[in-house]
Amino acid sequence: MQATSAVDQGDWLAEHRWEMDRGESSWLMALAAFDHFQGWAVDGQLSCAEWLMWRTQMARATAYEKLRIARQLRARPTIADAFAAGRLSYSAVRAITRIEDPDPAVDESLVVLAEAGSVADVERMVRYYQLHADQHRPPSDPAGRRGLRVRPGVDGTATVEITLTEVEVEELMAVIDAFVGPEAPQDSDVPLPESGSSSGDSSEGCEAESSREDSTSLMLIDERSWPQRRADAAMEMARVALAHAAEGGAAGADRYLVHVVTTVEGEMELLDGTPIDPATAGRIGCDASRVTHGIDTERQPLFLGRRTREWNTAQRRAIAVRDGGRCRFPGCERRVADVHHHLWWSRGGPTDVSNGYLACARHHTLLHEGYGATGDPNHTLTFTRPDGSVLGYSTTVRRRRPAT
Repeated sequence: MQATSAVDQGDWLAEHRWEMDRGESSWLMALAAFDHFQGWAVDGQLSCAEWLMWRTQMARATAYEKLRIARQLRARPTIADAFAAGRLSYSAVRAITRIEDPDPAVDESLVVLAEAGSVADVERMVRYYQLHADQHRPPSDPAGRRGLRVRPGVDGTATVEITLTEVEVEELMAVIDAFVGPEAPQDSDVPLPESGSSSGDSSEGCEAESSREDSTSLMLIDERSWPQRRADAAMEMARVALAHAAEGGAAGADRYLVHVVTTVEGEMELLDGTPIDPATAGRIGCDASRVTHGIDTERQPLFLGRRTREWNTAQRRAIAVRDGGRCRFPGCERRVADVHHHLWWSRGGPTDVSNGYLACARHHTLLHEGYGATGDPNHTLTFTRPDGSVLGYSTTVRRRRPAT
């Protein structure tokens, strides 16, 4: 009886998995149409991927993957029809759509392969096809791949990925290595020989022992590896550049200050809410520009600037602390933002912290072109579309979800 139950359960799992795939097909085709006609713009979002992240709570990578597949299905009816008919699994479709702009005959062959074989077979064939296609593809413009991306980690670190041309890489590394200094050996992260190992005559042993002692002394002075030295040098280079820009009176330099938020309980955190310990805060105070803000138990700024038509520095800083340093529009995470008068100045609104909140340039424009917000900037704001329907809400603790 247990075997029969297991077989029945397995059949149920397999059948419902295919039903989910067919449902995924319908959802992706609807997403493709939604993206094509820019339905996401009605909600004030700046892209379909951002709309997915906000409205469906998808992770960024998942949103971009779903959108990529949806666009491919819209352009490749052979794959779309086979997916909708239940002849292809989602995993097979995801692999097949990695091929860009293939001939219809290629899609037909891949569908036949997917029906007869496994997803591993499909992925293998996709790799073969891409390798073959790359041989006949002209070299891509390296400038199109240049960029800088930051990937936050879960252990208090983040990965900064920079894609540059070969010449730019050589230039960058030359500057970083110059900041490291000539005294650091590039193989300083290579482990030293074990103290008990020896070979050759006694003189060689003495020289080796002396070399080990010198190396050990060096490591006692600075035990950082070569990559760690380069990371420290890169940060030193950035601080020197910032100091130079500040001395030259660069506009907007204040946005590069390190803001440390202190609660009444004595806890410290960065502008985005990341907690920091006193030692880290002290180090920031030594080698970087720092502004300390005080907030009460409800995260309200304790120190406000004077009222003026133009937002002054103290007010901007207080609003940035309260809003987490990001645009308050639902679904937006942009850090570069203006301060928007909740009750417009032209309508009698004061230039006070309680009447202002952060809005990126695009959403600031939308708020002056029909989109609206009601509520209290110090607490919850409810945003509306031009027709008055509720779009979503935003609080001072960075909650992001559509209205229910």
